Amino acid sequence: MLNYRNCQICPRNCSVDRTAGERGYCGQGSDIVIGAAALHFGEEPPITREGGSGTIFFSGCTMGCPFCQNWQISRGIAGSPVSVEQLSHIMIELQKRGAENINFVTGTHYLPSIKAAVIMAKGKGLTIPLVWNCSAYETAEAIDELNSFIDIYLPDYKASESHLTERLYNASDYPEVAEKALKVMVESRKLKFDDKGKMLRGTVIRHLVLPGELESTRLFLKWYSENLKEKALLSLMVQYSPVLIPGNKVEIPLRYISEEEYEILLDYMDEFGIDDGFFQDLEKTSDWLPDFNNKIPFPSKQTKVIWSSVIGGFVL
Repeated sequence: MLNYRNCQICPRNCSVDRTAGERGYCGQGSDIVIGAAALHFGEEPPITREGGSGTIFFSGCTMGCPFCQNWQISRGIAGSPVSVEQLSHIMIELQKRGAENINFVTGTHYLPSIKAAVIMAKGKGLTIPLVWNCSAYETAEAIDELNSFIDIYLPDYKASESHLTERLYNASDYPEVAEKALKVMVESRKLKFDDKGKMLRGTVIRHLVLPGELESTRLFLKWYSENLKEKALLSLMVQYSPVLIPGNKVEIPLRYISEEEYEILLDYMDEFGIDDGFFQDLEKTSDWLPDFNNKIPFPSKQTKVIWSSVIGGFVL
């Protein structure tokens, strides 16, 4: 059973005792820490719908992407602790305010607590679908646990080449682990929508294209087309921004996706006959990036904050 005392929740297998204050790769103890909870209108259409996705942003991360747009919380710099009961209450409040689903953003390292909070929230009347928004870097045991309560998987497939995942994420095993996890997610969650197009069950696989690394994207699209096409939806994202994280020593691309690269991506989609998903328009801007040191961390009108870590409570 997954636990914090000998933590092997993610593939890092740190085996530290988080209940005793020890920290593994995620940088977190056994207390839940979140940066914000919000109604988010920028997710894929079947997940956003009219009410928005009820996103809960967790602090800490098992990946540590060197260009993370949410680096203040992924590095554990921002966020406030909440109890299991408080987390369940946040879920209920998001539902009351019209959320189409509850979207757990980067919550893998808190999996035991999140499951306990979900059980408690369902006892209080939580009925909307539950979304697992993750890096796809999941163990088989974690997916077994997730399959007991998650309805929709929203994994972000990082890269297909082990030399790249080793350099960027310190995880040469990432492609192998993620591809195995994605297959299980997709097979365990057949696509299901209501009559208005809202996703009730299924998997949406995201892939953020990195400038200068289109071969990795091509390899992923080829793999997707051969293994998961028509079983899951694909979301190809071109929103990469050169975020400069203090103290980061990993070399990252310092530019946006170019128009030429964008056209090549379109050719890839045609090459592999992929049309069951979403493809972002090319925008070269970073004005949408959040700041979790603010009461309202998201500058975009696409997000309505419900709970803020800056005040440690609900935003009226």
